[in-house]
Amino acid sequence: MIAAGLAAAVAAGAGGCAGTPGTGGLPVAHSLTKHTPGARTAVADERRAVSAAEVYIQVLRRYLGTPAENSFPGRTFKTVYILDLAYRDAADPNGKHDHGTPITAPTRTQVTAALAGTAHVVFVASRSSVIQPRGCGVVKNGGIMITLGPPAGDGRRLEVPINGYVACLGATWLTYILHDQPGIGWHVTGTTGTMAVS
Repeated sequence: MIAAGLAAAVAAGAGGCAGTPGTGGLPVAHSLTKHTPGARTAVADERRAVSAAEVYIQVLRRYLGTPAENSFPGRTFKTVYILDLAYRDAADPNGKHDHGTPITAPTRTQVTAALAGTAHVVFVASRSSVIQPRGCGVVKNGGIMITLGPPAGDGRRLEVPINGYVACLGATWLTYILHDQPGIGWHVTGTTGTMAVS
């Protein structure tokens, strides 16, 4: 039973964050109000490919390490299944999950390696492959099934929706905010919108 309302909507710029083939990176969209050579140079210097792996690693570390947000206080998940498609409505408990964006092989490899000390991460092609069809459906091996959304925003601020599912009475939907901090890189600074819990 959903205890909170609909999860936060993803920022309007999500459509401009298509993956860069073969790199696992996401191009950052910028707009210029004045088309002067100086302005174009400044934007060119600022623009950089956003690493989807870097962003997802930070999001997953925050989510898995914050029981208040993954709804399982005192529990550590040793097995983490992640859907290999990212959906813009991942944080919406009533989302349709249409037109997913593939999480590239390089990104999957980097995420798996970075989280190896925290959990055994397995990317899967479908939720049904890891949810045991008994009762309301429970993730096998005592694990958690995670659905991510594509990072949306600009070169300084991103929003990433996420859903974690353990069982029908063990799931959360929320959207993280990340900022690109000098000398640190992408870092989760909080959440936005409402959080849904079942």
